[in-house]
Formats: sequence, C-alpha cells, structure tokens
Amino acid sequence: MSRFPSILIVIVLLIAGVLIAAPSFIPIESYKPQIAALVKEQTGRDLTINGGISLSLLPRIVVTVEDVTFSNADWASNDQMASMESMEVVLKVLPLFKGEIALDRFVLVKPEIDLAINRQGVGNWVFSPTITADTPPATPEPTASGSGNDNEPGSASAPAVRNVQLGKIAIEGGTVRYSDARSAAQYDLTEINIDLSLPSLDDPLGLDGAFVWNGDKVVLDLDVAAPRAFSTGGTSAIELVLDAPKLNGTFSGMATLSPVLSIDGSAALRIPSVRELASWAGQPMAPGGGFGALDLKGAIDVKGDVYRFADATLSFDGMNGTGDIAIDAGRARPKLSGSLALDRLDANIYLGAPVASNDNDGGAPSSAGGSSGGGATSSTPATGWSDAPIDLSGLKAVDADLNLSVQEIFFQALKIGESALAINLSGGKLTSRLTKLDLYEGQGTGQLVLDGSRATPNIAAKFDLASIAAFPLLRDAADFERLEGAGTINIDVTTSGNSQKAMMSALNGSGSVRFENGAIRGINIAQLTRNVLSAATSGWESGGTQSTDFSELGGTFTISQGVLTNNDLKMLSPLVRVNGKGSVNMPNQTLNYRVEPKLAATLEGQGGGTDVKGIEVPIIITGSWFNPKFAPDLAAVLNNREGIKDAIDAVKEDGGKGLLRGLLGGQQQPAGDGTQNGDAASEPEKIEPKDVIRGLFGR
Repeated sequence: MSRFPSILIVIVLLIAGVLIAAPSFIPIESYKPQIAALVKEQTGRDLTINGGISLSLLPRIVVTVEDVTFSNADWASNDQMASMESMEVVLKVLPLFKGEIALDRFVLVKPEIDLAINRQGVGNWVFSPTITADTPPATPEPTASGSGNDNEPGSASAPAVRNVQLGKIAIEGGTVRYSDARSAAQYDLTEINIDLSLPSLDDPLGLDGAFVWNGDKVVLDLDVAAPRAFSTGGTSAIELVLDAPKLNGTFSGMATLSPVLSIDGSAALRIPSVRELASWAGQPMAPGGGFGALDLKGAIDVKGDVYRFADATLSFDGMNGTGDIAIDAGRARPKLSGSLALDRLDANIYLGAPVASNDNDGGAPSSAGGSSGGGATSSTPATGWSDAPIDLSGLKAVDADLNLSVQEIFFQALKIGESALAINLSGGKLTSRLTKLDLYEGQGTGQLVLDGSRATPNIAAKFDLASIAAFPLLRDAADFERLEGAGTINIDVTTSGNSQKAMMSALNGSGSVRFENGAIRGINIAQLTRNVLSAATSGWESGGTQSTDFSELGGTFTISQGVLTNNDLKMLSPLVRVNGKGSVNMPNQTLNYRVEPKLAATLEGQGGGTDVKGIEVPIIITGSWFNPKFAPDLAAVLNNREGIKDAIDAVKEDGGKGLLRGLLGGQQQPAGDGTQNGDAASEPEKIEPKDVIRGLFGR
C-alpha cells in the first residue's frame, strides 16, 4: 500500500506524457480531406484548408487552423463566402469532465465574410446538403421517455453541457460584406475588431468592439448583466454606448431579446445631421433644406420597431421642445407622433431658400423707399420676387401626426407668435391646423398646407385674423411698407411653383380686409386732391412726412394668377372720402388702380358715408408699388361742376368757413368765444367760390 501513491503518480505522469506527446503522433494533416468531405456533405460547399493544422492537449486543448476558405453559392458574384487567415480555439481540459465548456480563447484573424441575397430573395447562407447512398441515416432523436437520462446504457445522447465559460473571444481585422440584388443595396463593415468576455452564463457579459462603416469608425460598448436569462427570452439589465461621427447614443435599462426586442429605460441620442446619417446608412434623402442636428433624451420604451420617448427633450434644426414622442421605424417612411411644446417652428429651413429676418417693427421703411415729392427716384429699385428654388420634397422623409404648441413660427418672412397647431404629415404633404394664432399684435385661426408630394410644390392658406397690425404684416408678407392700422383680414388662397416668383404668379383665391385708425404712408391724398396739377408725376413721398390718416379702410378682393382685383374699396377720414377699384399685379409688383377721393364738407370720419357732397378728384395710380405714379383725371374734375357746386353750397349752408379753408389746404379757424386777449373778435376772412377752383390747381 505504501507504494500506491508512487504508482499513482507514475500513472498520472505517463498519461500526461501521452497526452502531451500524442499530437505529435496523430497525423492531423491527414484529416483535412475528411474534414472537407464532412463540410461538403453537410453544406454542399467546399471547405479548403490551405495552411497547417496544429493540436495540443495539455495543459489546454489548442487547435489552430490557418488559411481557410469556404466556397460561395453558385449564383454569387464572389467565389468565397468566407475566408480567414487563421483560427485558434483554446479549451480548458478539466471542466470538460464536469460537463462544462470552458473556452479560454477563440480568435479569428482577418476573417472575410460575404453575405448576399439574390433576386429571388435567397441568401447565400442557405445550404444544400449532399446526400449519397453511402451516407448513414441520421441518428433518430431520443424519445421523450429516454431523453431525461444521459447515463442510461446504450443512450446515443452526449452528456448535457451544464455551463459555458467564455474567456477571450476576439475578431481581429475582420470584414463583412452584404449585398441585396433585389434593391441593389450594398454595405461593407471593415476593420472589425471585437473582444467579448463571458466568465459564465450567470456572470455579466461584456463586449467592446469597433468597426468601420462607409468610412466612419463605429465604437460599441455593451454590458449584459444576466446573459443566461437574456438568451432564453428573459429580461436583463443592459448598458449600451454607441459612438460614431454621425451618431452617438447611450442606453441604460432593462431589455428582452425575444420574441421581439423590448427595451425599457433611459436613452440619449445625438445626431449631428439627420440628412448625413440617412446617406451614411444607405438611405439618402431627397435634396432640400433642414434635417440637420437632432438631440433627443428621455425615458424610452421599445417594442420591435416602435420607439417611444416619454418626458423627452428634443432639439432639432435649432428648434427645442419637450413632450412625448413615438417613432415607428418599421414603416416605409418612419412615422413621428405625439405631443410637443416647441420654442419655435421654422418652416423656412425646409423651403431651400430661407428668408432673412426683417427687424423693423413699424418704423420707417427699410429699403423699399419711393420717390421724392418732386417725382425723382431716390430709392433702390425693388429686386422682385426670388427665383431661388423652393423644394418641399424633404417632407417625404418622414410621416408625422403631432399636436404642437409653439412660441413662434416662421414662414418665409412672416413671423407668427404663440400658437397651437395640429400637424399631419403624410407622403410629403404637411397640413397645419392652427387653433390659436398670435399674429402681429392680433389673434386668429387658420390652416396652412405645404404639399411636397408632387414635382411642383403646392401651398394653400386660409386665415381669419382680427386686430392685426397692418404695417409689419404687409411688410413681411409682401414687402409693402405703406399701410398702418389695426386690421381684420380673411384670406383663402392657393398657389404652386418651384420658386417664390413662380408661386406669386400662380396665386389664386379671395378675401376681405378692413383697417381702422391707420394711415397710408408716403402720400397725403387730401393735399394731392387740392393740388391736382403737381400730382401728375409724384409718387410715394420718401421722407415719411406725408401721410393720409383714415378712420376706416377696407374692401373685398379676388386673386387670379397672381393678379388681385378689388372693386369696392372704401376709405373714410375727416374732409376726405375715397372710393376705389382696380388691380394689383403681385408677380410684377405693379398697380393699376383708380381712386376717387372726394373733398367732403364734413369733419365726420369713422361711421360716415362716402355719398356726402364734395369735390371729387379721381386719381389714376400706376407703376411699381414701390414707386407708383399718381395722375389726376382732369377731364373728370372739369366735368364734375355739380360736385363743386354742391360742396360750395354745403359750406354756405352751415357757414363753415373753417371747413372751406380745410378744403383749400389752410387751417381750420380755432373755436372760441370770438375774443383774443379781451379784444373784439376779428372779422372772419371772406372766401369766394372762385377760391375753391384756384385751390384745386395749386394757386
């Protein structure tokens, strides 16, 4: 018995020596044909080992294979589906006796894998096993009654593997190519370097890796707390960091892999440019503006292709907001839905030609001046509407169904204040319904439709506005800076075109306007009427000192192919009544209008009528709306003797010497008790009817 330990030691040493020496006696190279034949039988493909095979058994089982290729499907363009410079597998020996696989090291060096789908939708990873007459039948599956005891004599089942331990699993310098003949899609992952660590299925799994996609390096860092549960459809805590030049993302929470990927946790996503990301991912967007930087943070809930963000903060194309958002990425076009509160919504970003903001707030006109009182042009000529392309096709990139509250909205030069709107975007057609609209000191409701689904963009707008400040609205909407007042505006228009100029030429619709307590800048209609001869060549007065105050101005209009027509203009102001009709050619920015001012013998303004007695001096307005010409209709003046007589009679009837002096451009006599500094009242100046005629002609 005393010699037993020594004998046991000798036996162990002999066994160890045999195991160590055995590989040198085993003709490993001779097994290459058998290995290739087995692979051919199972896959129908050729496996070729061009390099050597080495094997060692102690202290670990180490198998090394060099220069291996695996043939591709017959229809594939590349001859090889896979190749590698070398493969090394290292297993620990002792855990095998306990039914455990302890992989100490598994390394693939420079593997190249080609994945392809043909026009029939068949992947090259679908194999066709080769069955010959000499092939023994497959071993039948064990019955349910016999599957539970692996130690039963005669059982063909291998001992159950109770655990898996992974040491270092690495891919060094790998390449994966993917192509789909149905869509001509082709993607390449190169410079793949991955290290994976899994001490056991019940220990955390860690993966660090990087690869190059379309020229950009992508870095991954993944930690799975419970890999056994995660791999069998259970839930595990997950930490993920994704870092690439065009995409940065983080996630922390719980995840389930099957039956569909489910995620619940917190996430952050930063995309420097959505447009560049789409192109990088192989889905380039249509040319256009916008779709730049995107930052998104919040609680995330994922079910398959549907991503939901709760309590999210969003920053996109310079617009910032908070709310709840859902993204359905499983559609032909991703769909965005939810509710958001935004600080601003800038439609100009997506129109391709952003309009520079105009910081004027109702002061003097900035650049669209007119001419001096003498008629000499002193301003810079208007440049007209822009020919810059307007491309709404970028609206086709996504669909959306959103409820928004916005502090300010920008559309071309229009600036809209706090608003509430419902947005529906489908197939490139954006419909915005505004239930609350703060616009240039007023309020309103409306609807704006931007249709980028067609080759030629279409726009439709319908607004009902009240108490709107006329000057900044008309300045920003039409570059017109000559009208002040509080306005009520109803407008329903449509247009189409590939530029601002084309859209103005295709504008159609109708509407009505009414302004109160305002002024027409750059012209004094009363003075112009009193002094008709000098008016023949005058235009807007550029200094801003001349104006026509009014208590009411309004009418209705129609628009056809960019030409606005109005036949019922009415303006009421003290001493002056104006009727008007004519047209405004908006594409050419010109006027062809006839106004009929009447020097009325009354100081009544708002609430008065236009049918009072007075001296009527029709004026023809033509030319550019930036520098129009005002020419009196002298024939109509001379033929209107009855009107002049009626005005003189009206003055005589009430003794209104002050009114008559106002008609002639003088000052109305001050009201009083007829005394000045205790002296007797001065004798009122006597005005003859002939003075009225002289005053009309500036004499």
